[in-house]
Amino acid sequence: MVKKLFLRTSQFIFSRKEGNRNQRIQRLYTIVISVLFLFLFSMASAETTLCPGNESIDQLIDQAISLNDKGKSKEALGLLQKAVEIARSASCEKGELDATKNIVLVYSQTYDYKKALEISNRARDLAINQKNYKTLSILCNKRAILYENLGLYDESLNEYEAALKYAKLISETNERHYQTSLVYYNMAPYYQRRSDKKVLYYLEKSREEILKVIDNSEDIPLEKKVDMLISVNMNLGIHYRDSKNKGRDIKLSELYFKEALEQLGLVKGEVNIDTKIDLYQALQEFYQLKKDYRKAIEYGENMLAMEKSNSMPYNRRVGYMVLAKSYLGVGDSQTSQRYLDLFSKLNDSITSIEKEAVEAPVKKMISETKVNGDKKIKKIVAISFVILILITAGMLIYRKRSNKIIHKKYEDLIDKISQEKEENKAAPTLERNDEIKSSITITDETVRALLLKLEKFENSEKFLRKDLSLTWMANSLSTNPKYLSEIIKIYREHNFTSYINELRINYIIKKLYENPVYREYKITYLAEECGYATPRVFVNAFKKETGFTPSYFVEQLKSPVLLGASRYESVAE
Repeated sequence: MVKKLFLRTSQFIFSRKEGNRNQRIQRLYTIVISVLFLFLFSMASAETTLCPGNESIDQLIDQAISLNDKGKSKEALGLLQKAVEIARSASCEKGELDATKNIVLVYSQTYDYKKALEISNRARDLAINQKNYKTLSILCNKRAILYENLGLYDESLNEYEAALKYAKLISETNERHYQTSLVYYNMAPYYQRRSDKKVLYYLEKSREEILKVIDNSEDIPLEKKVDMLISVNMNLGIHYRDSKNKGRDIKLSELYFKEALEQLGLVKGEVNIDTKIDLYQALQEFYQLKKDYRKAIEYGENMLAMEKSNSMPYNRRVGYMVLAKSYLGVGDSQTSQRYLDLFSKLNDSITSIEKEAVEAPVKKMISETKVNGDKKIKKIVAISFVILILITAGMLIYRKRSNKIIHKKYEDLIDKISQEKEENKAAPTLERNDEIKSSITITDETVRALLLKLEKFENSEKFLRKDLSLTWMANSLSTNPKYLSEIIKIYREHNFTSYINELRINYIIKKLYENPVYREYKITYLAEECGYATPRVFVNAFKKETGFTPSYFVEQLKSPVLLGASRYESVAE
């Protein structure tokens, strides 16, 4: 027979503190739940050999359980993973499912709840393929507790609801009632501190379902039914005893406690020792609350006697404190102090273990987050580096291409200057741009006269005046500003400002080209020379007319022998 791993109760009870009685009730629920999971997983597949003809799978699982009991979880996981691989190679889904469920329990026991949930997905898929609704219900119960331990309460509730759905699909009547009762029972602590009404509702539903199980049925032994019924009645008693419960009823509480006690005598064999310890502790607290200190002491001492052979430190801690109060209540201060000292010592020990248990998954999550964060940072750095390289390469390519274009413009300008012949131009003709619509009508005679005057103006260098304006120029040419502006627009294809800029820039270009002395002048002097008030305006006008800066033009004139693309690096200013 294959044994199943025991998911120790301390895993769950250490994950919650006992600051008040509400939390105390929830702890009792969880202890019983953990024991039930052990028992249920054992029953799920221990009846027959998992993979007939391949008994090594059963043996590996047994060995893994033995190692895990000795605290060797890593070695246990190794054997269980090997069992999974053998089962897969033999196409034995039952064996794979059983080994996988046990892997989930080991990860749960080592506080790796995220890994346990991840592995449980495979177990769930296998159980669905096999239509094993009993295992699915138990597995969803387990997943609900794991999610609750991670603080994911919505996901936890979803798993409880799934567990209920699968429980109701179980074909065997008694098994169906039992599993449904278990799901309702597990849902009660979920609503602790959320809704007293729902806590009571699910406990009563659990009781209703377990009472439907026939005594001594083939599916559910009487001991198993009674154990569940005791747990439900005990927690109903705790619920009605709770001082924070609006529906508190001490009489009903005692009624359920007494019913739980009576059920202990219904079976020949002993019920689960954990259940009995929980019941005696609950009775101890109940009678201490009623100030029936003798009964409280009786149940407390009996509980501690049983606990010696079945270590349950949380129960022991509560037992010590209640006994200290009860002995003080009967006037035995010496014994009261002894139990108070025992309580303090054990409480310190449990607090330390609780801290470690809570920190374990948190540290693991922090470690995983750090690793993931480091990976993300490395990825971002790598992507950023690639983008930087691409941008740099793009900029270099763009700059080279831009410099080539600029240099081509320079060469074209030089060619234009070189080809110009120093000879007087013929009298201007009426060459107008017909695409430009005129806003006023000017006679041909007036146009000829103005064009002649414009040519004289262009050869006079009067355009170098800093105070030059359209009005001044119109007066100088004995015309009006409107006519002058229109003639410039139609026959020179410029507005007044761009027309003057063209004249000035062409002037300084010729000076720089023809007279090397000008190439030694600073930009400030060149700006003043051609009529600009500031160097910035001059540079902008020069670049607009030529496509490059005056500094680049001067540099190229100084270096007539081209040395290749590397010479163009100083283009941008």
